[in-house]
Amino acid sequence: MKVKVWVLSLLAVMVIALTACGGNEPEQGAGEQPEGTDQGNGTEENMTIRLGLVCGGMTPLLAQIGINDGSFEEAGLTVEENCFTSGSDAVQALVGGSIDANLGSYEHVLRFANNALSVKAYGQLYDGIGYSLVVREDAPYQGLEDLAGETLAVTRAGSLSDTGLRHGLEASGIDPDRDVEIIGSGSGASMFASIENSQVAGGMVSEPTISQMVSSGDFRVLYEPEVEYAGIVVMATTEWVDENSEAMTVFLRVLNEINDRVKDDPSLAVEPMQQNFENIEPDVLEMAIANQLARVPEGLRVTEEGAANVAETAVELEIIEEPVSFDEAVDLSYLP
Repeated sequence: MKVKVWVLSLLAVMVIALTACGGNEPEQGAGEQPEGTDQGNGTEENMTIRLGLVCGGMTPLLAQIGINDGSFEEAGLTVEENCFTSGSDAVQALVGGSIDANLGSYEHVLRFANNALSVKAYGQLYDGIGYSLVVREDAPYQGLEDLAGETLAVTRAGSLSDTGLRHGLEASGIDPDRDVEIIGSGSGASMFASIENSQVAGGMVSEPTISQMVSSGDFRVLYEPEVEYAGIVVMATTEWVDENSEAMTVFLRVLNEINDRVKDDPSLAVEPMQQNFENIEPDVLEMAIANQLARVPEGLRVTEEGAANVAETAVELEIIEEPVSFDEAVDLSYLP
């Protein structure tokens, strides 16, 4: 009975989160900006950013807090939230001009560079893979080296969850192509069911699902990727940023201020984030927020090591044909 209730709760959370994000109509906000500045998609009295993000998870945490608690509006910036079901759809919208900036994987920036498109990363909201391998509490495994011969689940082949799992297996002496079977199992309720019913030995899960599963007492984290990895970045076309430099500067400044405000006291973020995850208990949500904030880099800066690790992986997986230099893909000059 407890499992059925948990599944129904998780399904409700997913539906509410996706509906809340995907159903928003763009709002026209009024903010002030320096006199004489033309913001391209705004007016002299209004700075606006049409922001793309994949809703339903917590990697866009800082931006979600700022949208929900009014921090952007107080700074004179209107942020129009545009939800997507995949990062690929979001970056297509970015190139097509229907959004101004996107919160997504750094590998997309590298793809743009390989295709001679002027898109750069201007800050980073998450340093890491963003997924952990969760197993049943009563599972016999004590480390990745115990998983030889087992079936493991990722969200889909070639995803960040897949990349993170393969890194860990290789470091533990397990060949991910020969020693284990890796299958795509989706996320949320479908991933939970695969682990709970022992269809897989473990699955790669993201927040807030990790905290929900662990807090139930029925699951534990077996492996959390610790590699420095440019995960979720703020990306935009250089042309848009050139024309809207003040809007990008304010956006990044507010994100950094939010991080400074809530990092020492994650409870401050619970109330605004319950607008996205209203069916999650406050203590569990605070745990998930704290875990997420721990991976926000200092000053929202993309590091050369993290960027290089993504580029190396992207070349190995043939996502890009040749390496991309840090300066070619990253511009940190708009950060506070």
